This record gives sequence, C-alpha cells and structure tokens, in this order.
Amino acid sequence: MFAIAQVLFFILAISILCPRCANPMPPSGGPRDSLPPKLVSVFPKDSSENFNNKKVVFTFNEFLQVDNIHENLIVSPVPKKEPKIDSKLKTITITISDTLEPNTTYTYNFGNAVKDINEGNALKNFTYVFSTGTYIDSLEMTGRV
Repeated sequence: MFAIAQVLFFILAISILCPRCANPMPPSGGPRDSLPPKLVSVFPKDSSENFNNKKVVFTFNEFLQVDNIHENLIVSPVPKKEPKIDSKLKTITITISDTLEPNTTYTYNFGNAVKDINEGNALKNFTYVFSTGTYIDSLEMTGRV
C-alpha cells in the first residue's frame, strides 16, 4: 500500500514540475490549393442530342460554391423563365423551367461562377451544351457572295 502511494506521489510531482512537453500551435495545413474544381460527371452528358430532360446534374471532385450565378450565367437562346440553379456539396443542379424549342442548340455558360469552397479557385468559362434536335449547331455560316 505504501509503494502505491509513493508511485502516485511521484507521478503527481512529475506532472506538477513538467506541465507541458510541447509547444501548442495549430497545424500548418499543407500546401495551398491552386487548382479549380474538376468536373467528374454530368447527366445528361455534355453535347447531348435529342435532349428532353428538365434537370442537369454536374458532379465535381471537391466541395464548391456558385458565386453570383444570376450575373454570371449566360443562357443562349435566352429563356422566358430563368432556370433554377442549386448547389450542394460537390454537385450543381440545373432545373429547366422553360419549354425547350424543338431543333435548337442551347448553351449554358457559367463564366467564372463555379469556385472551390476553400480557396475560391474559379473554373473559368465552364460551358454546357445540348440540342433538342439531331445535331449540335456549329454556329458557322459559309457561302459565296
């Protein structure tokens, strides 16, 4: 019994004399992230033909934020009703509110609105294209005058 009391007294004495062994400081966090989010998948796929969906879901490789979407998003041709854009964790969902015209190529240009959540690295000129017809318009015209 006396030996146990001596061991406890010894441990108590050491803990009082040596209160800290290390200098407390926050971890460094590693190197700075300089890469924008990368698109992992999109459904329906980009450049789809005969498109008739009302939702498009983009999945990225990291958590993201959508910044000033109403100022950055350019939809061509201009819809009568603006699409609803939702972002959650690693996904962005477009819900198309307008009726799509037949045989028309639509372009959704996000500009620099898609950014990673930690460093704010923008995915520049992110664009999604689809056609309600059987081909994607080239937006080129040729001929002779």
